[in-house]
Formats: sequence, structure tokens, C-alpha cells
Amino acid sequence: MEIDPSETKLSDTKPEGFYPSAFQRRMLWASITALSLAIIAVLGVKLVAITGQVLGYLQPILVPIAVAGIAAYLMEPVIVWLMQRWSWSRQKAMMTVYVSFIGGVTLLFVWVAVPTIGQAQEFYERKDAYISQVTELTQRGIASLKNRFDPGAVEEYAQRGIEWISQEGPKLAGNAGLWVWQRISGAVGFFGYLLGFLLVPVYLYYFLLNGPKITRSWSDYLPLRASRFKDEVVETLTEINGYLISFFRGQMVVSLIDGALIAIALSLIGLPYALLIGVFLALLGLIPYIGNLMVMIPAVLISIAHFGATAWGEVQAGSSPVVGEVARVMISGNRKAESYIVTQLANDGARAEVLINAWSWLPNVWMYPVIVLGLFIVLQQVNGLVTAPRIVGDSVGLHPLTVIFAIIFWSFLLGGLLGAILAVPLTAAIKVLFRRYVWETRLAARE
Repeated sequence: MEIDPSETKLSDTKPEGFYPSAFQRRMLWASITALSLAIIAVLGVKLVAITGQVLGYLQPILVPIAVAGIAAYLMEPVIVWLMQRWSWSRQKAMMTVYVSFIGGVTLLFVWVAVPTIGQAQEFYERKDAYISQVTELTQRGIASLKNRFDPGAVEEYAQRGIEWISQEGPKLAGNAGLWVWQRISGAVGFFGYLLGFLLVPVYLYYFLLNGPKITRSWSDYLPLRASRFKDEVVETLTEINGYLISFFRGQMVVSLIDGALIAIALSLIGLPYALLIGVFLALLGLIPYIGNLMVMIPAVLISIAHFGATAWGEVQAGSSPVVGEVARVMISGNRKAESYIVTQLANDGARAEVLINAWSWLPNVWMYPVIVLGLFIVLQQVNGLVTAPRIVGDSVGLHPLTVIFAIIFWSFLLGGLLGAILAVPLTAAIKVLFRRYVWETRLAARE
């Protein structure tokens, strides 16, 4: 019987003691494969890091383009509706929406941005006073707790914390400003951002003008020949683009609603800079969860400083001031006496320190930041249960923890603001790739 050489095993053709053995060959190929994968991973990380640095450096150019693109996403449905409802041409509908948008933004800038800039300047000038007030109120709060309870060893660490806040607190605002300046520096620095945002209307005009043409022919510019692979790439990118449109259109509307609601709510309780806080929430609301947190913390600190502000005044005749209760006191500079909550009394009882901004029926200073915190929590719940599901829906299908991690990850990787804005869409794009080429493939293989 003849033996077919093709059916002969390699191990059968090697003499006894031949090296490498079959096992050694398998281990050698496994080692080479692992080393190759490690090299590819290192090169990939280096490439991503370099790309992140380049994108961070070019943020003054890329962020305005991203803003114009998001605005074009938001305005496109309105243009289509006008064309269908009134049988307008694309050019007429586009110009109507564009001019209305630019006019609305201009009026909004005059009505909101100008007062907001004034509030921001006032807040910057008074930042040191606010920091001192927050530190002093924290010391009083800890002293009050110390009188009610015996903190033991906690007292020492609390005192160290107070001393650190007193020394380092005034530096925080300066460090925060430096951090913001570093984040907005790039190819041409702050003036690059300014010039870029001035060019947003130009970018927006051409995005709207060429939008249908880009939608129809963008696949023709892919450097791929007509094939099944190109069709797969186009289909994948189209699906990712659907996530981008759904997310940005919905999240922008939700953030504007949240900013308006929080500005109204904080104005009703008498918190200063309510308009400034609302504008920042409307802008940072594009960053889910993290944006609300970034606005909530300053709002709580402002409420502590504002409602905890005190002044000395003359106790009016016939008034019997008691610490913690309301008395009629005339503050220097005021024309008449008003009712204030007394915090301290002079030895002769003729002068008293009072809370000048607190409500007469709520003497506990710490209730005011709780109220502000409660407003943000209620707003977040309304956002999560009402506005976001109805407007955004499950447009990206990501778990909240995944969203938070993605924002932090892409912010570091792409250099701050740009990464935070694009975090959810980029993560959704990765999810699409995994679903199409990893998860569904494995499920199909099991079946």
C-alpha cells in the first residue's frame, strides 16, 4: 500500500530528537503572536496619544467647527419642515432659518450674554470675599457641631482642614482660571478661539448650503473602490452618523431647557448670578451628568456666601434682640430699619450682627445650600424622567456609568472641552463597531 506524502505528518518525517518539536513550534508562534500584538498595542496607544495632543492643540479651530456642525444638525429638520409645509425651495427655507437663527442669537446675546458678562465680572471681583465668607461659615458650622457633639479625634483634622481652606482657598480661583486658560490655549490661543467663534456663522452657512449635497455624495470621497467592503463602511458610518444626529439634537434642546429652568428657580429664591449659572448650565449641559455637577458646586458655594453674609447695625428702640431670632436693625447705609436674623450681639445690646440676605423665617444658614442642591437634584430627576426620555430618548443606548467614564476618558485623551463634547458620540460609535463586528458575529457563530 502506497502512502500519500501529503498525508504524512511533519512529526513522522523528523528523526528522533529533532528540534524544535511540535510543542516548541506552537509555543514559538504563540510568543511571536503575543509580541506582535503587544507592539501593535503600544503603537496604537502612541498614535492615539499623539492624535489627542494634535487635536488638543487645534481646539481653537475644531471646536467652532463642531459648534457649527451641531447647529446645522439642529436646524436641518426645521428647513425640511418648511420645504414640506409651505412648498418652499431649499434656498429660501435655508436662508429663512439661517437669518432667523443669527438674529435670534444676536438678540439672545444682547438680552442674556451682556448681563451675564456683567455678572461674571462682578463675581470675579468679589471671588476673594466669597471664599472668605465660605471659610468663615464653615468654621462656624464646625464650631456649632462641636458644641452639640464631642467630635474627639475628628476635631483635629477638621481644624487642619479649616486652616488649609483659609490659606489655600484664595488661590483656588486663580488656579482654576489658569487651568481654564490652559484648556483654551492652542494653535493660536485665546484669540484663535475668538476668531473661530466669529467664523461660526460662516461655517454654519456653508454646512446648511451644502448639507444635502454632502449627504448624497460623501461616500464618493472615500478612498475605496466600489466593493462589498466599501458598502459595509458606508453603512457603518451612516449608522454612527444617526447616533450623532440624535444625540446632539436632543441634548442641545434638553440643556437649553435645563438652563432656563435653573435660572428661573434660582432667581425665585433670590440667588445672585442666577442668569450666569443658567447660561453655563445650558452650555455645559451638552456634557451629560458632568456638566450639571460642574455648575452645581459653584451654585452651592455662592448660596453659602450670599445667604450667610452678615453686617453690623443699630438695634432699634423697643426691639429685644435674641441670637437666632428676628429683630429690627438699621444697617449703616440704609435709610430705615428692617427685620433681620440676629447672629451676634454687642456687650451693650445696642448693636447686633445680622444676616442681611437670609429669609426671616429660615434662620439656619445651611438650609440655603441644601435648597439649591435640592433644586439641582429635582432638575436632574426631571431631566432623567421627563425631558431627556421624551426628547433624546435612548438615542445612544449607553449606561450612565459608561457615559461618565467616557466623558472623563475622552476629556483626557482629546484635551478637555472637545473630548467632553464628543465623548458620548465617540463611545456610541465604538459601540456600533463592537456590535456589528464582535458581538453579533459571536452570536451568529453560536447559532
